[in-house]
Amino acid sequence: MFNKLKNNKSSTLYVAMISPNTQVIGDVKCDGEIQVDGTITGNLEVEHLVIGEHGTIEGNIKATQVEVKGTVNGCITAQQVRLEPSAKVHGDIIHDTLSIEAGAHIEGQLKHNTDLSNVTSIEQQEHA
Repeated sequence: MFNKLKNNKSSTLYVAMISPNTQVIGDVKCDGEIQVDGTITGNLEVEHLVIGEHGTIEGNIKATQVEVKGTVNGCITAQQVRLEPSAKVHGDIIHDTLSIEAGAHIEGQLKHNTDLSNVTSIEQQEHA
């Protein structure tokens, strides 16, 4: 009579949007993509984050990909980070790959994230 719901994960990815007149207070976790044009005060853990020109993050970010056009007051830890000319980051950036466009403003340290299990020393290469 009634259909039972199955716990199947959809292969469709959704984009969550925080509009310009929206303020979110609290930590945010998302397995998909978030476009932030408003303000988030809290830490973010997300797969793909896009911060628009008027978007502001007041907290730390952990992500796979981060594109910054707006303002971040906190640390960014991500595999791929792209800073557009309008970007303002006040905090450290820990990254695998980093792209910085002319005009981007950074106050903090840039740290390349190295996974030592993937590194082969020169001595080991010579003996191989």
